[in-house]
Amino acid sequence: MDKANRFLMIFGRGREQEKKDRGMRKGGLLDRLDRLSDTSTAYLYLMPTLTLILLTVFVPMLYALFISFSKVAFTQGNMTYDFVGLSNYMQLLSDARFLNVLSNTVFFTVTKVVATLAIAFGISLTIYFGLWGAGFFKRIFLIPWALSNVVNSLMWQWMYSGDYGIFNEVLLKLGFIDEYQMWLVNEHTAMSAVLFADIWKSVPYVALLLLAAMQSIPRELHEASKVDGGGPITAFYHIILPHIKPVIMVLLVIETMWTLRVFDLIWLLTKGGPQDSTMTLNVFAYEQAFRNFDLGYGAAISYCITILTLIFTFFYMKTLKVEN
Repeated sequence: MDKANRFLMIFGRGREQEKKDRGMRKGGLLDRLDRLSDTSTAYLYLMPTLTLILLTVFVPMLYALFISFSKVAFTQGNMTYDFVGLSNYMQLLSDARFLNVLSNTVFFTVTKVVATLAIAFGISLTIYFGLWGAGFFKRIFLIPWALSNVVNSLMWQWMYSGDYGIFNEVLLKLGFIDEYQMWLVNEHTAMSAVLFADIWKSVPYVALLLLAAMQSIPRELHEASKVDGGGPITAFYHIILPHIKPVIMVLLVIETMWTLRVFDLIWLLTKGGPQDSTMTLNVFAYEQAFRNFDLGYGAAISYCITILTLIFTFFYMKTLKVEN
């Protein structure tokens, strides 16, 4: 075979291979992806995330719902489920401790969310308007948020100590108390002590988001308000509040959900005591599920927390008139 024929043979095979590759690409995955619509492509990209959420959120929720309608028993190392219908929920409604626990939960949630939002508003407005103390707050207000929940709980446990706690020492020096108090074992002061510790931890996050929302407001609006003779109060009610209302809505919902599921702080400080004075639904659910090994009853209490969250969210949406 001469050189010219060999070249034509090789060149021809190369063209044929190229045609085959084009054909494979044309009917292949990439080609099919190109033909998908924008909506289908978006769903395809979201599929991994949606699958992960389905497996980690909705499947456990459905499993917990199933358990809440069951009596779970441990027989020879195996879990057995006996369907009991609404029995666990009826048991919860007839539980003598339930009303007190529900009252503690609502009081703890409302007080903590309102106080956190009020203090965070004060700090964010101080920094935003550059008032006295703005530089001080700007440098230190994120420190409590940087601490882990366990470290925060142990720190406040030490500070509230009735033997050597600095909280007692400061109040004694200021003349507010005559002697050291046992803040965490007194049923009249335990709830306030836990609330104070939780508010201290939560304020920085709320203040940070409020400040970020305020700083996104165009400066021209403030300048126009000043031209019209408006002061800081006018700017707050007519410029700042309307612009940051969606952020306030989000913060209310997030803070309510986080407060309803506070467990580590309460457990490390008081374990729900003394005499159930700091017992919330979340701690109550843990106690029933993992100390009394009544998983069905614990799951029913957990769904009570879910219902409370929905009620609070619905109330916020109606009050703030935020649709989306």
